[in-house]
Amino acid sequence: NNNVKFEKTEFDLGELVKRCQEKLELEITKKHHQVESFVTANVPPVFADRYGIERVILNILTNSIKYTKENGNIKIYVGFVYNDAYIKVIDNGIGIPEEDLNRIFERFYIVDKSRSKKGTGLGLAIVKHIIKMFDGEIDVKSELGVGSTFTVKIRKR
Repeated sequence: NNNVKFEKTEFDLGELVKRCQEKLELEITKKHHQVESFVTANVPPVFADRYGIERVILNILTNSIKYTKENGNIKIYVGFVYNDAYIKVIDNGIGIPEEDLNRIFERFYIVDKSRSKKGTGLGLAIVKHIIKMFDGEIDVKSELGVGSTFTVKIRKR
């Protein structure tokens, strides 16, 4: 639906990432994950839809928590490069098979049916949609059994 209203405001990305981490504290604790976030000192405030970005971060982080075995490590980096702010989520989870990598953002695409008892496969499709709407980019690198890295870029304007 195209009637999603995006409201752009200026906000602190590092602050938002920390809030998202707090919101997922219960799930993190349950799986005994170690989650660390690192914010580079000089990240300027971004001008974007705060709620949209929050949904993106929560979505990616939830997946990392879910697909990383107990006592996993998840690192979140917030930084700034050229004119883009970025959020990078790195986990040492189960990873995504290479042949699935370019399809994970499709609606209803589920990598392994046996893994997702209640997933509709909509999560990353929504993420992609939100990011497209504010002219950002998302990139994923993953290795089966090693982990995944999701990078979200947000244009500074």
